[in-house]
Amino acid sequence: MPGPIRLVIRLIVLAAASSAVAYGLLAWQHQGFTLVGVWLVDNDWRLHPVHFLVVGIGLIPPTMWDIFAMESHAAKRPLGEDRSGTADDG
Repeated sequence: MPGPIRLVIRLIVLAAASSAVAYGLLAWQHQGFTLVGVWLVDNDWRLHPVHFLVVGIGLIPPTMWDIFAMESHAAKRPLGEDRSGTADDG
């Protein structure tokens, strides 16, 4: 998979994780920061806003790390190097 497409996918995951954190915080605040229903069996098997918050917080650091690693790897690559890695030396 080419580099720009991989970067776009990671940026979409980062945006989704940030949105999950924002939704989780806002919805939890709307409920009065109650923890009733955090366990799915207490809440008719519906998701609690804390679930979105946890998933978002869990996704942001590895996604950021991956984006920074991709950018660092791209910065170390010589300018004339073929990005596909299939260039013939001959």
